[in-house]
Amino acid sequence: MLLDASTLQMMSGLIVILCGVSFIFNTALNRNDPPGRLWSLAFVAGMMVAVGYGVYIVSADAWWAITFANTALVVTVGALWSGCRVYNGRSSGFLIVGGLALLVGAISLLPGPDGGEWAGAGPLWLVVAAMGGLGGFEALRGRLRRNVNGRILAIVLGVVSVFYVTRAVTFLVAGVESATFRTYFDSGTTSILNMALIVTACIAVSILRAEGVGSNAVGDITVGIHSAAGVLSAVSFRQVATDHLERADRAQQGLAMIGADIDNLPEINTAFGRSAGDEAIARFADILRSSAPLMAQIGHPAAGRFYVLAAVGSATEARSITERIQNALVDGPLGESYQIRLTASFGIADTFDHGYSLTGLTDAVSHAIVLVKEQGGNDIAVVTETVTPL
Repeated sequence: MLLDASTLQMMSGLIVILCGVSFIFNTALNRNDPPGRLWSLAFVAGMMVAVGYGVYIVSADAWWAITFANTALVVTVGALWSGCRVYNGRSSGFLIVGGLALLVGAISLLPGPDGGEWAGAGPLWLVVAAMGGLGGFEALRGRLRRNVNGRILAIVLGVVSVFYVTRAVTFLVAGVESATFRTYFDSGTTSILNMALIVTACIAVSILRAEGVGSNAVGDITVGIHSAAGVLSAVSFRQVATDHLERADRAQQGLAMIGADIDNLPEINTAFGRSAGDEAIARFADILRSSAPLMAQIGHPAAGRFYVLAAVGSATEARSITERIQNALVDGPLGESYQIRLTASFGIADTFDHGYSLTGLTDAVSHAIVLVKEQGGNDIAVVTETVTPL
């Protein structure tokens, strides 16, 4: 049995509605966290897309429904991107999404009743491709990068970006009557792809949201001023580190920021379960407490990421401290049950090269860690030049 494009669109819309209702209902029953709210908005907007295109299928005289659906589609993909940014601890950037949605809505509205099904299609698809690309890139950063579901979401948004930019180019160059467009990019083909991507994205963000509010997320919850691993939480460390840097600046005392990111933490979680990942985080925190200088401040900004701020007299001393931590880390296996040895990627930045800005030091350390990760991990990198944050 062959299904026409209209039937496939209606089926795609039904799947969006079912996934959206499920996600929103689960979010409402659990803690209402910021990423969950933005991802819920994405599914609400997706439901509005289905309603808008459905209305136009039923009545071609409802030309305004295309404008409504096009605007909602930008919000759908943009809210997924914004949710990823918030999940990674960054600002939502939703004003950009709102501005682009209004722009696409205005472009779609301009042709009026003569615009038809493809009113504003070219600009719409280019904007959707851009939002998908940004969302995929964001899902490969920060906390999401260390989570297998984050990488799945990155693949989904990457596919959205590639498909819609190709669809837009084909539409603008060859037109809707071309054989290429009708074969690969018409409404029916797009609906089939959307169904697969919607279900995958819904599962990925549902798990991410559940993990984000889970009580066993050792690296991401706080107990007083500490993270659950027993060292300073992200907020507490930022406050203490800022104070130490200001005082060190006045006294012209050298400080070093040492960053460490546990290697292969997502793979440990996947292979041995979340409890093994939690044990790895807790063990690494304990090693830092016993190996770092006595008066050093130890912070825990994310699940597998730690910072150590220590007084040093030279860059050589900072590296010696880092090597001592690295050696202590590989001395013993991760518990008797797993028989695996932890490694970490280390980055060092000091006030001799970067001054007394906490942002400058942490950006340099993060850059150094990325360099080590790209080379396979389990090493130390020192950044001496100023780093421009992404």
